Amino acid sequence: MKYKKRRFVPHECMHIYQRTVNGFNIFYDREDFIVFYTIFSVLARFYKVKVLALCLMLDHIHTLLSSESLKQVSDFVRHYTSLFAMEFNHSVGRNGMLFHKSFGSAPKVGDKKIRSTIVYIGNNPVEKKLVSTAEEYRWNFLAYLIDSNPFSIPIPKRFQSKRLRRAMEEVQGAYVRNEYLSYARVVRLFDAMTDNECDVLTDYIISLYYPFDTDSLMSYYENYHEMIHAMRSTAGGEYDIKETFYAGSDHIYEDMLEVLRDEMHMVPARRVIMLPDAVKFEMASCLKQRTDAKMFEISKLLHLQIRGN
Repeated sequence: MKYKKRRFVPHECMHIYQRTVNGFNIFYDREDFIVFYTIFSVLARFYKVKVLALCLMLDHIHTLLSSESLKQVSDFVRHYTSLFAMEFNHSVGRNGMLFHKSFGSAPKVGDKKIRSTIVYIGNNPVEKKLVSTAEEYRWNFLAYLIDSNPFSIPIPKRFQSKRLRRAMEEVQGAYVRNEYLSYARVVRLFDAMTDNECDVLTDYIISLYYPFDTDSLMSYYENYHEMIHAMRSTAGGEYDIKETFYAGSDHIYEDMLEVLRDEMHMVPARRVIMLPDAVKFEMASCLKQRTDAKMFEISKLLHLQIRGN
């Protein structure tokens, strides 16, 4: 089989799109996002790629970056996907790939195309009805452009609990040593935290590991508010990459996760993917009754091959 040669323009922006194997979900809990994000951030510095945008959705990822060579991009993508898969698999006792080996990509040359792609990436959670505006979504990292604590109530150091101070000190040490945060470490760091402490620590991790070239990103807009206004005015566009798109709201997955955690005591929720199929089918029937989820949405959450709606 002949593969189409990947287009690449040195030092110009490139939109990277990655989808999961079978379209299954892979981001379930806070730790899934944090582990991936810190791996991505550490390796972005290692490979010296310039990152303008990143959006983590439940079953796919969008990135906008630039680099010197296509090999640099390919090595970067291969490294962070394989390292995250290793961490994810180890945390649940799984084997195998999480992402398709071949990723979608398209060079973006010219301010108009780049701005359209920035808007498109930022608006992914809006299109999937997870939030009303792009900056309300934590995992496209837009809010961190102007605020280091956009999703938490800051706690002055003198009022921080010992567990929070120690966790922040440990994260700082890991960052200085160019270490990503593993699942085991993240679970331990967040253990026994209050809800706001969890949000404070999450904001701290994201702000500390922040991999984005803010100057390059903002060079396409007058300021942050103009960029956000652009996102509220249009969804942007991507015409060079064939992206799999499922109609409907991704909020249904939050509804199902609530059932898994609260009624089925599935914590962390990603453990569900390793249950026997017979158990998964029973859970699928329950989720069908307890939520408005369609069968293909249930199958994506449970990593279960189910035909029908």
